[in-house]
Amino acid sequence: MAESVIPPPDPLAPRGTPLGASRRGILRWCAAFVAFVALVHSSMLLLYVATDFPLSRTYAKQVNGWMRPLFPQDWSIFAPEPSKFNQHLEVRANVDGRFGPWIDLTAHDNAAYRGELLPSIEDQLVLRRAVSQYRSNAARPDARQATGRSARYLLNVVLVRLDAIGEEPGQAVQLRLKSTRIPAPGTRPDASVTRPRYQALGYWKVRP
Repeated sequence: MAESVIPPPDPLAPRGTPLGASRRGILRWCAAFVAFVALVHSSMLLLYVATDFPLSRTYAKQVNGWMRPLFPQDWSIFAPEPSKFNQHLEVRANVDGRFGPWIDLTAHDNAAYRGELLPSIEDQLVLRRAVSQYRSNAARPDARQATGRSARYLLNVVLVRLDAIGEEPGQAVQLRLKSTRIPAPGTRPDASVTRPRYQALGYWKVRP
């Protein structure tokens, strides 16, 4: 009977170090922990989206504590609510104690992206998000503390926009939001309804 020949080991084959008993135990515990967290998260997600489920109402506090603020389910990306207003951010600069004309930064943004083959969605949303974040923080009870960072961010965005269109910010800038109601489809626009409304956002000194 011919003896079987054992081929020599392949030098290019990967070589691993066998795990000891302690390491295998740690690996098993880690895998079990990950599986447990995944099971808990899946259960919480199911209860979170099942709003009419009796169990979800019973453990609503625990479910919200787990899901918010890191794992909220925002369905507006799939079914966004159409805006009822056209909102434009306007700014005017204070140069040597005198205010210049109001500049519509939103109109400049729209003109810059109109006709672009591949416009950047992020660039288009920068100004809108800065205004929305500042207004949300300004409506909070602790508005003075909450608006600090968002106000600085909004001011930085405005200064970048002014530099892009070749306007000087001067020593200070004043911001306001122009809102015009969008008439419902099939209705005749009413001048009293579509008249723009203005909301003062703030007056900030520009750092030299």
